[in-house]
Amino acid sequence: MKSKTILYVILVPIGFLILLCAAGNFYSYLHRNDWKVKTTPLSKETIGTLCNNFELEKEHSLCNGKKDIYGPDFIDVISDTFRPYEEYQIPSNEAATYDEVEEKIGVFKYECEPVVTTGDGFTYFICHYDLRGDEEFPIGIIFTYPEMATFRIMMSMGYDGE
Repeated sequence: MKSKTILYVILVPIGFLILLCAAGNFYSYLHRNDWKVKTTPLSKETIGTLCNNFELEKEHSLCNGKKDIYGPDFIDVISDTFRPYEEYQIPSNEAATYDEVEEKIGVFKYECEPVVTTGDGFTYFICHYDLRGDEEFPIGIIFTYPEMATFRIMMSMGYDGE
């Protein structure tokens, strides 16, 4: 009897946690594309510019014209091309430079913030790029200064109206 009580005390909370996780995953699955109501697909011209600048083949899933493409769809291509050294854990001289980023997506830049130095001496600036032009999913790229190396790439969830 005692072993059944101990088993019950252990298994019921575990079962509840499994059920809770499953419900959360199901909810996430149902709402996985909700972000698309905040923006519209990229124009054919923008997709053409990006596919050309990143040297993607016409058959690439982002470039073949078979489905709607949104700004966030290009984040992996951008990260893999610019190789921010914090994420890729590589030496900073192996990451893309500011000039290399500008060559590929500079036409989408709408702002660069002033250079900042942190308390530990890390000096950087952030530039913001918006592939759609609606400020819903801007890409922020942190560059080290004066090296101008890509440190981190972030995609925010859009304009908050303030």
